[in-house]
Amino acid sequence: MEMTTGKVLTTGGHATLGVLVGLQVLDSVDGVMLVVFAPEISRSLGIDTDAMGVLGAMAVVMVALAAVPLGLLGDRHRRTTIAGLATLAWAAAAGMLGVVQNFWQAVVVRIVAGVGKANEGPIQSSLLVDAYPSAGRGRVLGLHRGGQPLGIIIGPLLAAAFAVLIPEENEPWRWAFAFLAVPALLLGLSALRLPEPQRGHVTTTPRGAFAQLRDIRTFVLAALALGAFGMAVTTVPIYLNVLLEEQLGQDAADRGLIMSVCALGGLAGAALSGWLSDRLFKLSPKGCLYLAAAALTLLGIGFAVQAHAPDVATYVVVGVITQGMTFAGVVPLSLVVAAVTPREIRATAFALMGVCTAAIGGLGGALLTGLAKVLWGEQTAVTVVAPAGSVLAGLVLVASARHVLGDIARLVR
Repeated sequence: MEMTTGKVLTTGGHATLGVLVGLQVLDSVDGVMLVVFAPEISRSLGIDTDAMGVLGAMAVVMVALAAVPLGLLGDRHRRTTIAGLATLAWAAAAGMLGVVQNFWQAVVVRIVAGVGKANEGPIQSSLLVDAYPSAGRGRVLGLHRGGQPLGIIIGPLLAAAFAVLIPEENEPWRWAFAFLAVPALLLGLSALRLPEPQRGHVTTTPRGAFAQLRDIRTFVLAALALGAFGMAVTTVPIYLNVLLEEQLGQDAADRGLIMSVCALGGLAGAALSGWLSDRLFKLSPKGCLYLAAAALTLLGIGFAVQAHAPDVATYVVVGVITQGMTFAGVVPLSLVVAAVTPREIRATAFALMGVCTAAIGGLGGALLTGLAKVLWGEQTAVTVVAPAGSVLAGLVLVASARHVLGDIARLVR
C-alpha cells in the first residue's frame, strides 16, 4: 500500500520540510532581486554592467567552493546546526547589502551570502532524505525543489512592491534586501531547533569518503551527467535573455515578468516529478534514471526552440515546458543518488553533485557558449550548446541505469 504524502510528512515532521522549503524560497528570491535591481544597484554604487556581473557571480562561485567543505562537515556534525548557522550568516549578508557604499564592500557581502547559501545542496538535501521515509522521498524532494521556482515567482513581485512603496531617492533596493534578512533570521533560528535524523557514524577520512563515492558507478555517471547538464542550464539562460531583448524587444520589466510566468512550469515540474519518482522507484530505480534522462534531453532542445521563437507567446509556452523539465530531471536523479550512497557520507555526495553542475558544467558551458557565440552568434550558440549538453547528459544517465540495481544491492549488504 502506498504511503500517503500526509503520512510521509507526519513521519518525518512538518517543521523540517517547512523550514527547508522556506530557505529554498528565500535563496531564490535573493538571486532574482539582485537581477531585477541590478540597474539601481549599479547606479548607487557607481559601477558598470561588467562589475555588476561579477557581483552577481560571487554568490554562485562561493556556493560551488563551499559546498564540499560543508558536505564534509555535514557528515561529521549536526546538520541542523550547520544549516541554521549558514542561514544566519546569509541573513546578516542580506541586511549588510542594504548599507554597502562601494563595490568591494558589496563583493565581501555577497561572498558571505554565497557561503551561507551553499548549505542547500549538501546539508538540506541529505537532511531531507534521512528524515523522511524512503517511500516518500521523491515527493519531499519535489516539494523542496519547488521552493526555487516559487522564489522566482515571488522575487520580482517583492521587488516591484518595494519599488512602488519606497521613493526612488531612498533607494528601494536597500530596503528590499534589509527586509529579506528578517525571514532569513527567523528561519535560521528555526533551523537550529530542528531535530537531527539518526544516521551512521562516520569512520572514514575525507579521502576515504571520496574513494567510496568513486567506486559507486551510478554516482560517478550521475555526476558526469550533471556536468553536461550544467553546460546547458547555467550559461544558456543568460544568452536567451539577450535574445529576448534583441529579437523580441522585451525590456527588463517584461523579461522579469516572463521569467516569473515560466517559473510556473518549474513549480509544476517539481511537484509532479516528485509524485512520479516515488512510483517509478517502487517499480524499479531504473525508471527514475530514464525519467531524468528524458527530461534533461528535452530541456536542451526546448532552449534551442526558445532561441528561435518567433514571438513572446511561443517563447513563454516553451519556457514553461523547459522549466518543468529542469525539475523533472533533477528530482528523480536526487532520489537515485540518495539510494546508492551510504547515509554517513550522503552530505558529501550531494555536495559533489552540486559542484559538478556549477563548477564543471557552469565553467565549461560558459567557455563553450562564449566560443560558439564568437563563431556563430548568440542564437546559433544556444542552438548548438544547449541540446549537445542535455542530450549528452541524457545518454550518460541511460548508461548508468545498468549499474543502479547492483549499487543499491551492495549498499544494502
